[in-house]
Amino acid sequence: MKKIILLILSLTIIIISCKNDGGSIYAMEQRYKNFLNVLPNDIKNDYTLNSDKYGNMYKEWINEFNTWTTNIINTEIEKEKEISARITPDKIEYALETLTSKDYERNLPIELVSKVKAHTDTLSLKIEELQKDEAFSNSMVKLKKDEAIENFNTKDTIFYYVWNYLITIERPRRFQ
Repeated sequence: MKKIILLILSLTIIIISCKNDGGSIYAMEQRYKNFLNVLPNDIKNDYTLNSDKYGNMYKEWINEFNTWTTNIINTEIEKEKEISARITPDKIEYALETLTSKDYERNLPIELVSKVKAHTDTLSLKIEELQKDEAFSNSMVKLKKDEAIENFNTKDTIFYYVWNYLITIERPRRFQ
């Protein structure tokens, strides 16, 4: 009987942990929706994949980011294979070389980030104007506090939301 209870508990924990990535993306989508809900309707469309003005550009950037991600992962797999051919996994050198062969923190998509940042800097001009309204400003402050980005200026806040929740939301967990 104890084995059955232990088995049921173990399966429950495994099932919950397997859904963790989906829950993470769901939470990210909800945070982005909260951001969109603060915006006036005439501006909100500028921040969606269905945007009349920017939708195609956003989709292009998503594809560019996904290509970068795939290339990084493939490069790292190749480096790991090369390391495995020279060093056995039981050696400390193997661990050190595989850890330092991770490229995604050093080989960033700078050109893409620059394009997105220039775009969001332009978008943020409307938001800065809206922040003159106390109700809107208070909503933004609450939103930023919930995100733990209350020290971000307006340009950085808009970049943060567009980059993390619109362009790269489907990124692999280790790129988050």
